[in-house]
Amino acid sequence: MPRRVTPPPPLGRPGRKGPPKRAPARRRKGTRISLTRAQLAGIVGLTAIVALLGAYVLGNRHPHKPAVATAPVPSGPTKTGPRPPGTPSAPPVAPPPEQHAEAPAALPKAEAPKAEPSKPETGKAGAAWRRNAVPSPQMAAPTPGAAHARIVLVIDDLGVDRPRSTRAVALPGPVTTAWLPYAHDLADQTRAARAAGHELIVHVPMEPVGKADPGPGALTVNLGDEEIQRRLEADLASFDGYVGINNHMGSRFTADEGKLSIVLAELSRRGLMFLDSRTTPDTKGPELAARYHLPLVSRDVFLDDDQSPKAVQAMLAKVEEVARRHGTAVAIGHPHDVTLTALEHWLPTLAAKGFVLVPLTSVIAPPPGGT
Repeated sequence: MPRRVTPPPPLGRPGRKGPPKRAPARRRKGTRISLTRAQLAGIVGLTAIVALLGAYVLGNRHPHKPAVATAPVPSGPTKTGPRPPGTPSAPPVAPPPEQHAEAPAALPKAEAPKAEPSKPETGKAGAAWRRNAVPSPQMAAPTPGAAHARIVLVIDDLGVDRPRSTRAVALPGPVTTAWLPYAHDLADQTRAARAAGHELIVHVPMEPVGKADPGPGALTVNLGDEEIQRRLEADLASFDGYVGINNHMGSRFTADEGKLSIVLAELSRRGLMFLDSRTTPDTKGPELAARYHLPLVSRDVFLDDDQSPKAVQAMLAKVEEVARRHGTAVAIGHPHDVTLTALEHWLPTLAAKGFVLVPLTSVIAPPPGGT
């Protein structure tokens, strides 16, 4: 008979009947997964708290340095929406200097004011010879035979010889001083002459008959019209405050009607006058001046063609004779020592003889047609 095997007693807690119940394997596995997710959630939450605390601590350590870099603000106008609350404002960016509204824009060179003393207004009220004229002195009481005779004294060729030019400016005035445009320091020299009460004219070099040299930039008959105009403009730009011009030499040029007309037309346009030195009897000055309604005065006496003291004294006597006969005499001299010495002695005697020394513009007669 087979032996009967008795099974061992069931395991379990005391007092509990039957074997302990075990959870299905699937439930035990689900429990383990649920616990792991909870742990991960706790860890993530703790990490977030630590990160926030760290950011707060770092932000409080540098309150003036925003953690986020701001983009540079463009200098020009842009269209932007409203800034979100709490967004830090970027510091203003100054525009470049050329964009400042209050800075005046520079004028283009073509529009910049340009001083053109030799291009004054024309017309009766704006004529340059009137504006730059030296006032005439009061007429002295005439003596018998003088009849208020006026004498105009012109000294040519000034500016190159500085000592003699200074001596001429020291003569008792008013003297009409004629300055060569190629001389140096004309602005200072002519300013001193004006301060001494003398009138100014430009002594324009022009071509003579023969081989005499009139100097650099002379107007000659073989030049084209545009070159004559250019040289004349350069001469008129050499200094300021003059009433007109006279010719230096020019016996050939002033006899050429076509070439001289270019000069006189420009003088008329600028409101200037012309003293015709009359270096030739063939001068076209008077007829062209009438054509262009240009004020013109003609020379009566040259003082020093002969530079001997006796010859100069004879010419001064001739000036007095012409003034008595015609009421006006226009004399031209040069800064030679003999001439200056004679004038220094002669000029103080004029008032006692009943003559009055006057500037050139005081003997201008209204030209045909008026100015």
